Amino acid sequence: MAGLIRMECPRDDDFDAWLELLAIKPSEQLLDGLGDFLQDYLRSSGLKVYVMGLSGGIDSSFLAALLHHRGIPYHGFCLPIDTTTPEETQRGLSVAQAYASLPQGLAYGHLQDFTALYRQISSTFASVCPHSNPVAEGNLKARTRMLFLYHMAQLHGGCVLSTDQLDELLTGFWTLHGDVGDVSPIQLVPKSVEYDLARMLCTRLADPAPLQAAIEAVPTDGLGISRSDLDQLEAESYAQVEDFFREYFLLRRKERDGALSPEERKRREALERTGPVRRFLLSGYKRGGAVLADPRKVAL
Repeated sequence: MAGLIRMECPRDDDFDAWLELLAIKPSEQLLDGLGDFLQDYLRSSGLKVYVMGLSGGIDSSFLAALLHHRGIPYHGFCLPIDTTTPEETQRGLSVAQAYASLPQGLAYGHLQDFTALYRQISSTFASVCPHSNPVAEGNLKARTRMLFLYHMAQLHGGCVLSTDQLDELLTGFWTLHGDVGDVSPIQLVPKSVEYDLARMLCTRLADPAPLQAAIEAVPTDGLGISRSDLDQLEAESYAQVEDFFREYFLLRRKERDGALSPEERKRREALERTGPVRRFLLSGYKRGGAVLADPRKVAL
């Protein structure tokens, strides 16, 4: 089948587009289409290989298994750093060993621990600005890992694969220049749908155990900010995150096209106080990317 058509990130006020994305359902066709997209992009771009970090979580493990199943070339690395737990490291390494390849003729392996490098950078920064916080340190860890991934991509004629999904896109739950790479195959796919796609993929794999372990694991960024991703999002489940956004975008669309009743306005305001929607309202600059000034419209 033909690969998925590329699209830009919707504007924050494109409520119709967000609702359409939140309505996506898991299917064998979608699973195949994601594989086609990855295959087609690599072929059309002239690049040789994808590069990605393998945390042992569902997002990177699903994409690693999909690339492996489709025979699409990629290099995967497990990159523990300071606050990564041994369980997370083992899951990431198991995924790498089962589904990832390494560049031929080189001495380094799938596992690269950058704790010492992070601590050196953090200490150097602390000598300039002694006041830090867990989020800032988490961002620093993510960017340290991304330095390595982009270095590997440049050396081997590849590009860095993003592993974020729609729930993270909506909530701004990523580190700029630390998580999102060059190609984002699942960034518009709801996380609840991703879980179902991963279960479908397990039935196609000769060794589904590493992916199944990632499916069952508690989602966490491994950056030491909180116990789990859902703790940071202030939600009980990804289904709840998506339900909040469905209701919120429906109300915003109705408000755009007419007027809300007093009860509907109160509900919209209540949703804006929830963790996921509050994060959405504060993270538009991240979804918008770099802002370019148009010199043609500057008054002379």
